[in-house]
Amino acid sequence: MNRLDRGCVFFNFGNVYALRLLVSLFSMRQIYNGPITVFLAHDAAGAALRAQLERLDCEVAFVDRLSRSHDKHRLFHASPYRTTLLFDSDLIFQTTIDDLWGPLEGNGLLVTRFFPNPHGVDGSAACPGWANRLGLLEQVRELVDAETYATAARRLLKARIDVNVGVMGLSKPAGNPFLAAWTKLMEGKGVDRIRLLDEMLVIALLPRHGHFLADESWNCPADELFRRTNLADARIIHYFADGQRVRGLRLGRSRATWAGQKWYEAYRQAGRDLDLRRWTRLDPTFERPPSRLVSASLRAIRSVSRRTAGLYGRLRELSASATR
Repeated sequence: MNRLDRGCVFFNFGNVYALRLLVSLFSMRQIYNGPITVFLAHDAAGAALRAQLERLDCEVAFVDRLSRSHDKHRLFHASPYRTTLLFDSDLIFQTTIDDLWGPLEGNGLLVTRFFPNPHGVDGSAACPGWANRLGLLEQVRELVDAETYATAARRLLKARIDVNVGVMGLSKPAGNPFLAAWTKLMEGKGVDRIRLLDEMLVIALLPRHGHFLADESWNCPADELFRRTNLADARIIHYFADGQRVRGLRLGRSRATWAGQKWYEAYRQAGRDLDLRRWTRLDPTFERPPSRLVSASLRAIRSVSRRTAGLYGRLRELSASATR
């Protein structure tokens, strides 16, 4: 294939996700040697990241703005590839992605199955729970016609056809009609207030456009609250939820889970080739081992003690001077 025919795209929208991006790309490079473009925002984080990304043989492109769920369509427009696989930064890759290219090019659009409770974690129609998918879809009701919304809600509730856009593909020109419709709605007035706008609009628009619905194993949630796939069979593991706690569980990269241990092993391997120290410090959901937390606490206590002792000594000097 010509270099511009097929390629992968990633993006980063701030310091807190830079570590996850580097680990994800490192894991991808173990199974894929094709072209990768990473889109970065015009900021200091982007400039500092560039050298690390180029060590992974990634092309870097800068854009004016990037947000978590309001600019993803722009990356498909900006992609240098005719067929693009777009990935979130909180993934690790377990196997080759070769099997995705054919279905994507044959259908123009590729999305991946997602199996959360449509009423949210432990939720019901009468009492919705956390991450209520029907409630999130309700946000885009006014952006689409009544039939489109009703069809999407029915599929979500009855057929359990839900998707997560952490892994998504588009091939031109077959995917252009979907991209045009998605872009028009993504750039409407006031849409920046809608949570998970990109994902909810994809769910709403899917029945009207040809697409390939890939198995959950290609975008498998790390947490048991959302998946049906055995993680041992996952091709790509997705560590979303940013460390939030639900049912007492820490979602995302927890060292207490098998999936979390997989991520931290990928992190250790990436650290042998890349300098991750800065990005580790800036990642608020990176789980420090207890021993390190204790050591950091002791260092902080000693530092405060030294400053307090110094201040006390100075006060004694001032008191003695005043007495004289």
